[in-house]
Amino acid sequence: MKLKNIAALFLLTSTTALAQVTDPVLMRVNGKEVKRSEFEYAFNKNNTNLAGEGQTVDEYLPMYVDFKLKVAEAEALKLDTLSSFREEFERDRRLMAENYLVDTCFINDEAYKIYAKDSATIGRDGFIEVAHIVFLAKQQGAVADVKLAKARIDSAYAMLNDGKTFEDVARYFNIPAQAIRSFEIVRGQVYPEFEQAAYALADGSYSAPFESPAGYHIVKRISSRPFGSFGEYKSAIVNMLEQQNIREAARIKRGRDLAREFGGNLTPEEALALEDSLLESKYPEFGNLMREYYEGLLFFEVSTREVWNKVAEDEAALAKYFKKNKKNYKFETPRFRGAVIQANSQENLDNVKAMLAGQDFENYKSAIEANLPKDSARTVRVEVGIFAIGDNAWVDKMVFGQGEGGKLRRGFVAVETVGQVIEAPETYKDVKGLVTADYQKYLEENWVKSLRKKFKVKIDKDVLKTVNNHD
Repeated sequence: MKLKNIAALFLLTSTTALAQVTDPVLMRVNGKEVKRSEFEYAFNKNNTNLAGEGQTVDEYLPMYVDFKLKVAEAEALKLDTLSSFREEFERDRRLMAENYLVDTCFINDEAYKIYAKDSATIGRDGFIEVAHIVFLAKQQGAVADVKLAKARIDSAYAMLNDGKTFEDVARYFNIPAQAIRSFEIVRGQVYPEFEQAAYALADGSYSAPFESPAGYHIVKRISSRPFGSFGEYKSAIVNMLEQQNIREAARIKRGRDLAREFGGNLTPEEALALEDSLLESKYPEFGNLMREYYEGLLFFEVSTREVWNKVAEDEAALAKYFKKNKKNYKFETPRFRGAVIQANSQENLDNVKAMLAGQDFENYKSAIEANLPKDSARTVRVEVGIFAIGDNAWVDKMVFGQGEGGKLRRGFVAVETVGQVIEAPETYKDVKGLVTADYQKYLEENWVKSLRKKFKVKIDKDVLKTVNNHD
């Protein structure tokens, strides 16, 4: 479409020309420009919630460069061309762009119309919470039924005047508890007779008996609350409107308005498509958000491939790293490496002990899973781990000779420990969390070093000085 191309070209070139003056290039990573505004967006966002403890620009800069290097690596590996990446990014961009492609003012106006209408009918008196006692008797029903209902309501009223509660009356007349449960009403929602009686009461008081087309009632007014502000109801009203497809109507209106803005030669759908193509350049906040999301997806994908999966999946590498750095891992106090067994009989406990006998600690869990039936929790409980003093009361008593022990589970009669005390880590699994974290840090550092060699980073120091310090 020629008009689309001309409009896009005009807007983008004019924006670019202005940006060259007001938004200088701060750095280039692998030849790709990073404008000052882009860095400021990331820096300010990451320091927003640090209240006086945030990083300086110079402190944040190396982290930002490392992030950009990883994004550059992801792009060099063409991860941004993968169908899975494109589908995820484009799907989420559509969701994020939606508010720019619908007339949100139209939605708000429609929501307010509903609020104003409800406010006119409800706002005068608000909501009241009531409970009532009713004896059903249609006004045109049998005379005997009407007389019986009238006699019962009069008796109920007399009981209330004698100090009985609604609950007392309900029990006396065998009225189910749910029948006197409180509920909330507004004007126009119940029989006029019921409404008149309820709204005439003060909170906490009850009415004299009265008749409605359903029968005879006594109503108690429990509490009241005013009709709230538009802000209180807006979300619920908008949700209701969205279920009625209000967004499609708002989208059509936005398309018509845009078509007029673009000169009147486009259909609403064509105008929406053109606007969609210009969102990043037309709305800086959207451009920042989409760049952040795009690069975040790439960062996550490349980091998963280059570091996180290697840490999670390469047990041999973890073992090798631990062996090389074993001197860095120590226990402040001895550890018990083994199992705590509780059982409902000594026989069942001995069976578990026999199951674990001769097994390496690393195989305890697999042996238990392979040999104990699924319903064994009713007869035995086995806790496998590496315990410091204070981690398990039974280990404290039976292994380290401290404390009174724990409490046996209900119905259990025996408890023992199986395993050994170790003074220092013997395998990486004894300190797996620490080793994993250290190994990940090691991989990260080496990866970043290689990226710094692979990709050229050039920073304009003069522009850096103007970050958050310009008109």
